Amino acid sequence: MAGVRVGALRLLRDYSSDSDDDSGYTSEDERKRKQEFISPHERKKKRRRGEEEEDMLVDTPCAAPSDSSSSSSPPAPAPEAQGVGVAAGRGAAPPQRHHHAHRNIPLPADLLLSREGHTDDPAHHQGRVRSFAHERGNWASILYIPLHLGVYEPSFKSLVSSLVSTCRQHNLSLTPAPELHVSLSRTLVLHLHWIHPLTQDLRQRLGQIPRFAMWLHGLSVYVNEEQSRTFLGLRVCHGRTELDELVAEADKCWADYRLPPFYKDGSYHASIAWCVGDASEPLRRLLPQLENLCSQYFAVETDMRTFDVPQLLFKTGNRIHTVHLRSQEN
Repeated sequence: MAGVRVGALRLLRDYSSDSDDDSGYTSEDERKRKQEFISPHERKKKRRRGEEEEDMLVDTPCAAPSDSSSSSSPPAPAPEAQGVGVAAGRGAAPPQRHHHAHRNIPLPADLLLSREGHTDDPAHHQGRVRSFAHERGNWASILYIPLHLGVYEPSFKSLVSSLVSTCRQHNLSLTPAPELHVSLSRTLVLHLHWIHPLTQDLRQRLGQIPRFAMWLHGLSVYVNEEQSRTFLGLRVCHGRTELDELVAEADKCWADYRLPPFYKDGSYHASIAWCVGDASEPLRRLLPQLENLCSQYFAVETDMRTFDVPQLLFKTGNRIHTVHLRSQEN
């Protein structure tokens, strides 16, 4: 029985030795393999730790290149790096880690343009000249009554063409107005953040004034304050009391923003044509002849000169805000 037990122990010893040879690992190799093995989780932790160490390093400032060719050339090696080969015999220094300096992303070309480079060209505006300098963030604004011609638009344009043609025969070049309206304010300069509250104030004040009718009759000549433009306009004959009330309420809104009021002795009118410069004297000499043409037209189109006024328009830049008047039923 003892011999059987000794034989079994010898077989187990021989099997263990053969299995180690077959696996390709000795006990020493197995120990080294376990020590060198790193799990994926450990690799991530080491990689993250290395990135944090790089972020903590101080970036060296990058000197401005003298020309375009120097910007692409690699940086000169440090003195320690240049002596690595010489010092190899007595122990080379550990390799230096190079860090690239941060570079600013260039701004778009539109943002680099000078904001003071804006210049007005009157040739792009039919020879008109600004009454105030253009500034970024300022909006030219005006309060006015739009006059809709409706079915009378073709015949009225024919009248204006006859007036312009008569003036041209006397060496006066007039341009027909693009639309018919009656101004109730000067041309105002508003900041963008004023527009919304000012519009609300106008609607609250002017919305209490009832709607009315307005009647146009007779021609007059007008020149702006800068004497840079001359206008031929139709005067307002009926409805001036209501217009005075509208202007008085609007002036209160302008005063809150220290804006100028409407002209004290202003004449309400609808401009039908204009020209550049002060041409008031020669144009006034032509008024009897021009008045004759208007009288002939209004003798036929008797209803054309009467307009209902249910609302005003407040134009700021390229935006138009509507201000409704109170209906007679309210």
